[in-house]
Amino acid sequence: MYLDNLFVYGTLLPGMENHERFIQAHKPTLYKARAKGIMYFLPEDGYPVVLEGEGEIKGVMFQTRDMATVLPEIDEIEKYTGLESQSHLIREIRDVELLETGEKVKAHMFLWPPSKAGWLKENAEIIPDGDWARFLQEHRKVTTGK
Repeated sequence: MYLDNLFVYGTLLPGMENHERFIQAHKPTLYKARAKGIMYFLPEDGYPVVLEGEGEIKGVMFQTRDMATVLPEIDEIEKYTGLESQSHLIREIRDVELLETGEKVKAHMFLWPPSKAGWLKENAEIIPDGDWARFLQEHRKVTTGK
């Protein structure tokens, strides 16, 4: 099932490389949004993932009628196959809150598979506020001093 909505929180955010490669050309409507989950940073891979949980994930919801074209491309980069045991990430339809209006909508969202939660907790760093853009900015300050 394809909805016209996709919630993103990491490398698909506006200003990030994957946004320019996969999203920007479709000229989606953008909404600042949040969803539930716990964000982790995979230091060896350099990107965030989200595990189901009660924390807050800050991100953007894209809305485009081209989602049936966009989503298969993103499935490929997220290594989503439709089977949890064979996927790096899973894609689910989740509730997302639009920050400007408080409206709750359904959107596609990529998550870390629950069956691999133990590995994630041992090998990744929690991003407590669920804000990848802020984390990247802070991480750059620490590594570059700027």
